[in-house]
Amino acid sequence: MADYAAMLPDMLFGEALRSELTVLPDYNTTIRDAEASVRLMKLSDIYKVFIPGKMAIEIYHKLYMMTSMSFSQKGSMSEVKRLNENHRWATTGEFHGVATGATSATVIGCSGIGKSTCIRKAMNLLGGIIECDKPYRKLIPALIVSTPFDCNYKGLLCQILIAIDETLGTNYYEKSQKSTMNAQQILGMVAQLCQQFVGTLIIDEIQFIVQHKSGQQLYRMILQLINTSCNILLVGTNECLPFFTQNQSAFQMARRSVGLQYGAMEYGNEFSALCSILFSYQYVSIESEITDGIISWLYEHTRGNPSTLVSLFHDAQEIAILEGDEYLGIETLTKAYNQRFQMLHNYITANTTPKKKTSSIAIPKMQLPKNKNPKTAFGENPSEFGNGEEYSELDYVSIDALVAESKISKVDIVVLMKQHFAVVEVEI
Repeated sequence: MADYAAMLPDMLFGEALRSELTVLPDYNTTIRDAEASVRLMKLSDIYKVFIPGKMAIEIYHKLYMMTSMSFSQKGSMSEVKRLNENHRWATTGEFHGVATGATSATVIGCSGIGKSTCIRKAMNLLGGIIECDKPYRKLIPALIVSTPFDCNYKGLLCQILIAIDETLGTNYYEKSQKSTMNAQQILGMVAQLCQQFVGTLIIDEIQFIVQHKSGQQLYRMILQLINTSCNILLVGTNECLPFFTQNQSAFQMARRSVGLQYGAMEYGNEFSALCSILFSYQYVSIESEITDGIISWLYEHTRGNPSTLVSLFHDAQEIAILEGDEYLGIETLTKAYNQRFQMLHNYITANTTPKKKTSSIAIPKMQLPKNKNPKTAFGENPSEFGNGEEYSELDYVSIDALVAESKISKVDIVVLMKQHFAVVEVEI
């Protein structure tokens, strides 16, 4: 018996895996001196940036292990029995059930966090078609299709057949369109082909089963494929969670589809690193540096969604180039957020927890003591602060003075700070 699992590329770990998954387009700072038209065309490279996180690594390992398990079963005596059962199903329409030893799983997460991108990156690392002799056979490590918008189960079966034909150069879809074949026989054909040629079948946009009345029927068809030992990975948004957790009839699917679940990025080192990398791809004429304040602003206005973050960087620079600002900062980012992301404002606001009210009384204008030693607030040479203008020590209000006044007047320190300089509050 051939060991098909050994024909897969070696599983990667650690830095080797991160290096293979990472995509950083070529960038040269001289692009900032080019014509506006050239810079606008190159600006789209920012969409190619891919920095693997925990989700990308876990999806790769899950997909690799599912495919390896599927390949290890191909060519065995149990597979021959399953193929015979599936052939009987495809020709007569009879299905007596097959003991399943396959793996099914889910990847669930909110829209825009990069689930589909991570899956396609993982598929690339599994390699292309595997050809082997004795007997001659072609194997597809992973095949991806999308759930039909109307949840038509025959439409999904046709998608699978078309994807197999495009990959292997066969004509199974044409054969399935014969008038003598009913839906059950087409389902048997798909099960047999997946058993013979496909390592893992990936079904994307599975949340459509919740949004359409035909979703129950489609899910039962997928369940039947799983029972024929087809390895299936379901990918969708959080909308399908209630379907699996509250619908009693979906318990069969839920127990077979325990898998990975993800949310948006948390505010921390990983988010800061991604912002810094994206900020380094500047196509405006005037170079600027990223600050902690900008990172905080970005998290507050994207809620840690990588897709929104990348689009915001792109559109902010596009607006800056078109309007002649030629600068990337909070001003241009705010302009892009207000002009290009209006439809997302409600979603971002809905995910923001209202800040706690700290004071319910009017705060009178207070005279704050000035800092006797400006060095404690702005460094050794305060005259060099800002744009080089001279500042006297009367122009400064120290943090220590604000803290002292906050304790005396029993007023929130943030309220006092806002009277003297811009303060951005970020929910942690």
